[in-house]
Amino acid sequence: MFRLTEDRAVINRYGFNSTGVDAVGQNLRDFVADKDDVLVERSNTSGGKSSSSFSDIWKSTADGEDVQGKVMHVVRAFFAYFSAYIPTRKQPVPAFGMLGVNLGKNKTSADEIADYSLGIRRLGPYADYLVVNISSPNTPGLRGLQRREPLRRLLDAAVAERNALPPSKSAIPLLVKIAPDVTDQELEDIAAVVKEAGIDGVIISNTSTYRPDTLVSLNRKEAGGLSGAPIRQMSTECIRKFYALTDGSIPIIGVGGVGSGHDAYEKLKAGASLVEIYSMMVYEGPGVVSRIRGELAGLMVQNGQRSVEDVVGLDHEDIYWRKREERMKEELSMETLFVEE
Repeated sequence: MFRLTEDRAVINRYGFNSTGVDAVGQNLRDFVADKDDVLVERSNTSGGKSSSSFSDIWKSTADGEDVQGKVMHVVRAFFAYFSAYIPTRKQPVPAFGMLGVNLGKNKTSADEIADYSLGIRRLGPYADYLVVNISSPNTPGLRGLQRREPLRRLLDAAVAERNALPPSKSAIPLLVKIAPDVTDQELEDIAAVVKEAGIDGVIISNTSTYRPDTLVSLNRKEAGGLSGAPIRQMSTECIRKFYALTDGSIPIIGVGGVGSGHDAYEKLKAGASLVEIYSMMVYEGPGVVSRIRGELAGLMVQNGQRSVEDVVGLDHEDIYWRKREERMKEELSMETLFVEE
């Protein structure tokens, strides 16, 4: 991985390096087990807030457990403790956040559908959502799956495999992650197949193989996927086009060059319902999330918007106002139902 500090960018050529589905599955099982233990402990305390100090939690861990294991147990307890202070929302935030599993094919695989199907079958039971990644530039042949017919076969198999998971997981969201530098025809094909297959959402976008002339870092010629500020506009434009192609019917997670509240605001206006941050965390750390969130809230207040929902798709006037009218009718219907009850 290479920093392009002057460009506020990163180039990586990791690919899908992994110790394999067995090791990942064991890690996920351990995580879910630890999470459940901490949540049970929290539910047994007054008001959902633990009365034990973190030193007590440290002492309560297994004597034979190594220091790293003890640290991870305390960290998880920390998050569980403070999650009790999260205010109630329409959809409560899980105490341990959302656990997504990103799936790709093996570099030398002759049967990519079998790879994705195995990943869904083995790892899906531990996930809150699954991502079919068909856009890493570091895996030979992977982006070929973004063509209409290969994508149709893959997504039909992925949906069937997800539907066959245990009942508690058979409806978890299944998303597709695409590249920012697809052609207009490829984007049209992806939009059509995603709608037909019943995919729950699309992540736009992955890293790019494009190297704009504006790059100045000495690392600009490194091979791999480019992320960060230089692909911000490319990613946002891809979101805008996809939202229009799907008439706003497929939720979009916007990724690519988000480094300010304004960047996030532009992604939302283009059609994203959620925004992810990666590269900027390399330069500013996790605190960047609070800064961006604060800047975004300020922009929304200036524009008279009370929720993110009021911003999503604002660049598409016809779609935006039609969806807003539909939401208002739905809210009115719910209010009427509440009064009658």
